[in-house]
Amino acid sequence: MQQVTIDIPDNKMAFFLELIQSLGFKADKATQNAVLTPEQIELVNIERRKIKADPNNFLKWEDARKTLKHK
Repeated sequence: MQQVTIDIPDNKMAFFLELIQSLGFKADKATQNAVLTPEQIELVNIERRKIKADPNNFLKWEDARKTLKHK
């Protein structure tokens, strides 16, 4: 069996899933949703640029972890 990865616009996803199911193909549920949206990726990139510009402005992981509340 072979696999294909394609990018589907959000507004066409329901139609595409219905189409491939009607043709007898299987869609893997784990790959139906993107991990990060383009907006989230941009926010991550902004924070990365901030870290590179001034690494001393951020807490080290060991210090930040101490501030987290455990449930």
